[in-house]
Amino acid sequence: MTRDALLGGPPAESGAHCCLCGCWTTAPVVIGYGSQSGANFVTHRVCPRHVNTPGPCTANHDADG
Repeated sequence: MTRDALLGGPPAESGAHCCLCGCWTTAPVVIGYGSQSGANFVTHRVCPRHVNTPGPCTANHDADG
């Protein structure tokens, strides 16, 4: 028997790209919602350091799936 058989392996990486700086963060904060063409809705998330920083979203939401 292996350790992975008992524990199920490592957890999947979670997080999101910051809409303002583009950096990956494991503690994303939701700051708003928007829509793209059609009925595709997106969630705007930022890293904790940009929670109170206004600015345009620079994230590529097409890659979010």
